[in-house]
This record gives sequence, C-alpha cells and structure tokens, in this order.
Amino acid sequence: MDIKYYPNATDFLSHTGKYLAKDEARYGLIMGLARVIIENPHRYGPEDPWFCSVQDKDIIHAVAMRTPPYKVILTHFSGDVEEIVEKFITAVAKTFPVVPGVMGDKELADIFAKKWCEKCGTGISYIQAQRIYRLVKVNDVPMSPGRMRAATMADKDLVIKWSHAFHIDTHSDVRNMPETDITPGLTRGWVFFWEDGKPVSMALKTHPTEKGMTVGGVYTPPELRGRGYATSCVAELSRNVLQSGYQFCTLYTDLSNPTSNSIYKKIGYKEVCDSVEYTFEMT
Repeated sequence: MDIKYYPNATDFLSHTGKYLAKDEARYGLIMGLARVIIENPHRYGPEDPWFCSVQDKDIIHAVAMRTPPYKVILTHFSGDVEEIVEKFITAVAKTFPVVPGVMGDKELADIFAKKWCEKCGTGISYIQAQRIYRLVKVNDVPMSPGRMRAATMADKDLVIKWSHAFHIDTHSDVRNMPETDITPGLTRGWVFFWEDGKPVSMALKTHPTEKGMTVGGVYTPPELRGRGYATSCVAELSRNVLQSGYQFCTLYTDLSNPTSNSIYKKIGYKEVCDSVEYTFEMT
C-alpha cells in the first residue's frame, strides 16, 4: 500500500469522490467538508487543509483529512486496517508532529489513537462514542407549541452562546477547542431556532453532499428541556432539508445520551454505523 497526498480539496474529491459517493451517509463528513473547502479553502482556519489516501495501485482503501487546528478525520473503504493505520500514522506525523485528536470510522480511529499515543508519548483525555443516523422521511411526531425560523445576524450573540454551551455538553474538555465562526452558517441561512414566544431550541444544517445534508448542533437550554422543543426543531429542520431537494438527512449522536438517540429514532432516523472521536492530551 502507498500513501498519496492531494494538494487541495478539488484534487482530493476528483480522485476519491466515487468511493465517498458509494455511501454518502457514512462518508458524508469528509465529503461535505471537502466541498465546503473547495468554495473557501480557509473556512476552518488560516492553515491549509490536508488530504491523503492509502491505496494499492488504482484501488483507494482509505482516506484522511485535516483542517487545522481541528482533529484528523479517517474513513475506511477496504483493506487491512492495521496496515492502513500504520500508513496514516506516517502520513500525519510527516506534516503534524502534534494533533488534538482523531475521529471517524471506529475500526480505524481506535487503532490510530492507540498507536499515535504510543508513538508520541501522549494520552487520551476524552473519548466520545458516536452513531451516524440517516433519515429519508420524517415520521408524524407530536410537535411542541411554536414554530421554526431561520436565525439571522441579529441572533449572532445567542447562537454563539448556545453553540459554546452545546460543545460543553458534548465535550468534557473544551479548553483546546477553537471557536467556530458561526457567520457563514447565518449568512447561508443554515442556523434555525424553534421559537415558543422566544428562541427555545436550536439546530443547524451543514456539510452538504450530492444527495444529503447533516443536521447538527442541536441544543436546548437546560431549563427548557423536557418539553419536546428539540424534537420539534429537528423534525421540522429535517423536513426543510428534504423539501429543499436532498434525498436524505444525516445526524451524528453521542451514544452516552440515550434520550437524544431515542428522540431521533422516533423522528425517523435509522442507524448507519458507529463512529468515535478521541481527544488527545495537549502538552
């Protein structure tokens, strides 16, 4: 197996796109990020994005990407996992002596995290087990009082506040997490509130692929939980995605939160595969 590097997102997708397109729900994160980067190469930071694959002659077995300062993302198509991980360790270390973590296919990320920590003498500070879901039709679920509306630039401070709270809820250590610029999402009309007299829940759509789009960033303040606001917001936003012409929605969940996983299944989301995210100790 050999490592192949790609100078930009366009070149990366031109070579790997047919593999990613075989299962857009499973591989949608990398595909969606690469498509965003084609439009704006420095959307996620001032450093250049990084892409590579592990392949054997003309067969691509796995791909990896990173948008510094964020984690390495891995995806596996075929081939021996141990050998692929060794190639990825070499490829990542060649460019990045330190990375904040890794995420992606569980079979790859588990081994990568172990071997990277052994190589670099670092440890793991947090592990989040995730599951990817796919929806093609929204079920008829009870809706809470209120309605969904797109957030505007006038809502930016609240969106930033709730986005930060969302990351605190879903990560045990946010000290090394860079702030995400929410402005592009607001200007595209991708951030939504459920309003019941005032904003009571938030969700956003992101990472569009050819056939699907991801629903994420679902957050309801603690004092407003248990009233079905998040269910209503996610259900209505999922309808919005489908009505806009996409064939399906995808959604990542934290497996340690059985409530949210149950809610999404009721809405119509079905399991695709497991994923995992490792955060490394940064010294």
